[in-house]
Amino acid sequence: MHLKCLLQKTFITNLTKLNIIRVVKYSVSSSNDANSFYFKSNFSKEEQTKILNTLNDSNTNHLSRFRVPKNRIKNIHSWKNKKGPFRSLHEVLEVDGLGEKLLHRICEDIINEKCDNNTLDSTELTKNNSKNKRQKQIITPPINGQILNKLTSAVGVHLSPIGISWAKLSQEQNKLVNWNFDSFNNLPKKMMPNDNFDMVINIIRKIPSSDVYIFETSPSMGPQNQTSASAYSQQLELSAMLFTLLNTSVHHNVTLRNVNDTNTPSPTSIENRVFYLKSRLSARLFSTLVGQEKVAAVTTINELLNNNVETSKLSLPCTKIMVEQQLKVAFDSQTPVNKELLGQALMLVITFMDLCVYKNPAALDAVFSVSKKNKK
Repeated sequence: MHLKCLLQKTFITNLTKLNIIRVVKYSVSSSNDANSFYFKSNFSKEEQTKILNTLNDSNTNHLSRFRVPKNRIKNIHSWKNKKGPFRSLHEVLEVDGLGEKLLHRICEDIINEKCDNNTLDSTELTKNNSKNKRQKQIITPPINGQILNKLTSAVGVHLSPIGISWAKLSQEQNKLVNWNFDSFNNLPKKMMPNDNFDMVINIIRKIPSSDVYIFETSPSMGPQNQTSASAYSQQLELSAMLFTLLNTSVHHNVTLRNVNDTNTPSPTSIENRVFYLKSRLSARLFSTLVGQEKVAAVTTINELLNNNVETSKLSLPCTKIMVEQQLKVAFDSQTPVNKELLGQALMLVITFMDLCVYKNPAALDAVFSVSKKNKK
């Protein structure tokens, strides 16, 4: 018996070294012992309770609402029929074919679910599908609820052939706390990839840290809207470099920063913090779109900046922002071209906050009602 247990323990240790499974304890008894799997969870006790209750009490139809393959749902029910309800998230990993990645995805889906009922009628399901479809129309990739619930700030980044601008909006008082740009006017006409990389490194150092970074999937990035193929290629290079560096920078990606601060092991995967707002949404919200063409936004930006939060009623369908006087003065000192560059980043981050974070009804109606009119 002792030899059998020793062989089992050696086998499990080897598997652990190969990262095939995670084992946190091993016990020896006369009965057949199951391996104890460890699920690294950042969920609170209340959230874990909700997850377990949902997995234990849900029928097949309810579980199918989450991103769970049908064969895994059958395996979950089969496990419960044999062993009873799940008592911890670690036990869920014992289900055949259900690994850590899939379990984490299921947990997020359950936590972010707004309806607490075990079943949904057809009306509720239709409403949820409509909301999900609208969310997909707004931003890509979809942002999970955990990021939105913990979000304290966002940075809008506007990349164009003439320069790059950024605006950081804090959720506290909806305050503009950082607003700046870099111009591409003095750059050489032909730049090698290493030149682009050096330039992006310099830009990254200036962009403030935040929970998320919002770009726009703009039609201006298309080759038909560029003055040359080389300009289009450079735009793609810059966009890809910015995406990568913002996600992998310890200063910019909050998940990497937290790992560094707490001296915990580095994660096996990097959580994405860069998202793309659908093209022209900010132009629709701020009425700077005439037909399919964008018009100058300086007048709109002046209205945003000169709005007195306490006494004035903002005519635009967006949440009022607070702006320090020094940022207003800095904006007023710029040329019209640079004002436009700055304005695009500000409108981008305001649009994201209103549509995705605040779920401002006026902003949603303004954006989607315009979309319906254009289709007609």
